[in-house]
Amino acid sequence: MNFIFKAFKSTGEIVNSTITAANQQEAVKLIKLQNLQLISITAEMANRSAARQLFKRKQTSTAVTGKVLLFFFEKLYKMLSARITLSDAISIINKRTVNPAEKFLTDKLSQDISGGQSFSDAIKSLNLKMDSSVYSIILVGESSGSLATVLEDVVDLLKSKNELRKKMISSLVYPSFMVTFTVAVMLLFVFVLMPKMESFITELGGTLPPMAQFLKSLAQWFTYLLLPAIGCIIAIIMTIPKIRQTNAGRRKTDQLILKMIPFSITIPLFMKTNLSKLMATLLSNGVNTSEALKLAQTSINNEVLLERFIRAKTDILDGCSVCTSFEKHNIIDGEQCDLLAIGEKTGDLASSFKDIHKMYEEKLQSTLKKLTVSVSAGAMMFAFALVGLLALGMVQSIMGATNAVT
Repeated sequence: MNFIFKAFKSTGEIVNSTITAANQQEAVKLIKLQNLQLISITAEMANRSAARQLFKRKQTSTAVTGKVLLFFFEKLYKMLSARITLSDAISIINKRTVNPAEKFLTDKLSQDISGGQSFSDAIKSLNLKMDSSVYSIILVGESSGSLATVLEDVVDLLKSKNELRKKMISSLVYPSFMVTFTVAVMLLFVFVLMPKMESFITELGGTLPPMAQFLKSLAQWFTYLLLPAIGCIIAIIMTIPKIRQTNAGRRKTDQLILKMIPFSITIPLFMKTNLSKLMATLLSNGVNTSEALKLAQTSINNEVLLERFIRAKTDILDGCSVCTSFEKHNIIDGEQCDLLAIGEKTGDLASSFKDIHKMYEEKLQSTLKKLTVSVSAGAMMFAFALVGLLALGMVQSIMGATNAVT
């Protein structure tokens, strides 16, 4: 069998490759023999039956949404804080839950833990669409014996992300509805009402008013381009995953994304917010700086930003200060780097990163609010413009019909 894996080199570089082995356990052993630290591993689809099994497993695992994970970690944190053992806490949640996804989650975790796996490895084996920083935090908490404490950080992290997502969605729902409704009404007017009105005016010897003609041309142009546009979007959606299978393709696409507004603003800001949170959590739980940097590296998904971080990390391991290297490679902004300098002098980097996280979280919320307001305003202006054109076209058409009659 072929296995696709992601692992660290001894230099800190991330490797994406494949390996052939009889089973996953053997593949893990072979990877370790190459002096690589495994991050994730999945079986490659070899035939149709394997593909079906993987699809079924993926379909089941995707039922465990971010909301289900949040509720599970919240319950687990409360039970561990009450000094209930991990296995007993998972068993209690399994018995009390009525949610099928949470039932699947707790069943699988119980089986893996009773089979000798650690909690962090059991979480990883689920192959959930989960932020890699969550796994790093759990790994540190489990190894340091403070799982209950770090689960509180996990819950806070997931809650903040859910709140940001809800705010963005709720702020865009109404303008999206307005634009869709307005376009639908305009198309109804142009393709249903206007042809009847045009034939009526033509029979009376008149001509269609300029605004009505403009709306007709606009609607025709829209329909002519609609199918090619949909085809292009589908082709792009199908092509990008194939391009991103290679390191070069992944880097090029990430580089392109960083040049696009608003991603050029939001993605680096998301990275800085998550990174500062993760570093604060790791350092406050007794992880040394070099190990914390290595674990924090897994939370960065953009290859361009990851390369910057690796260069900064290399400088730090070579003896450069965290503040200087982070500022040099644009990992943290200058104002926040001043806090890092204070933390390095006092020997309390964890508190500095906590303060930096709060600053970036506020900045992120403010930036997302401005972006959603801008998008909403643009959508509303577009909808009002279409309504104005539609109203003018209808009035001119009615007046044209009236003049033709008289």
